Amino acid sequence: MNRVTGFSAILIAIASTGTAHGSMVTVNYTVDGGGDNNAPLNGLAARATFTTTGALMTVLLENTSTGLPAGFDTADSLLVSLGFNLPQGTSIVSGNTAVIGPGSVGQGQWGALGAGDSVAVEWAWTNSGGGDLLNSYLQVISTSMGNQGLTQFGGGAANVGGPYGGITASPPLLNIPGAQRAVSNSILFGLTLSVPLTDAQLGTIANQSIVEFGSDARYLRVPEPSSLALLAGGAIRLVSRPKRPERHPH
Repeated sequence: MNRVTGFSAILIAIASTGTAHGSMVTVNYTVDGGGDNNAPLNGLAARATFTTTGALMTVLLENTSTGLPAGFDTADSLLVSLGFNLPQGTSIVSGNTAVIGPGSVGQGQWGALGAGDSVAVEWAWTNSGGGDLLNSYLQVISTSMGNQGLTQFGGGAANVGGPYGGITASPPLLNIPGAQRAVSNSILFGLTLSVPLTDAQLGTIANQSIVEFGSDARYLRVPEPSSLALLAGGAIRLVSRPKRPERHPH
């Protein structure tokens, strides 16, 4: 059993809408981004926490679904890809680790695995762009061979064949077959970048990223920050509106 020690045991989700603080950004994927299934999302959701220290970047990818679109099967229910775009001139140098996240466990064939155990055999990364609706994202982390120029986490030519090996919800919404592999409900990826990122760059990367469920079954995006800002601004105005002085009869 390959257990990776010293990884971040606790990643604090500081802002569910994607607000940056220092070198950490957390975003929730709740907006329909297309796919083969067009039924209502019905609780399908995901979350990612991007953290940087120098040129090192970790991504904690979580399946936070509470329900599934009508017509989804077990393979469709798995979170299998993350697409994003690093700034021009910046690239992934190496995908160092892919381990089961804090508090998460393996499912099916991975039933004996727990937090910190490597699942790199089923995950790969690329700087060369994704397939289908990931084609506008140069950097992709995925279980699928349907992406360009993949390198397996930990090194070597990728031989991944998802969706199995992907991430299910906690608890799983559909049973994982015993002969298949999955993780409930998070995987922590460790990457080395060519150059460090600024806080602003990290925020842009996170807020413009996308995730995939199944084999093109459904893609989810992050809500537009402008919409969230308008809602927050309205709430602030309501709270901060000055009280009018009372009028007393003469």
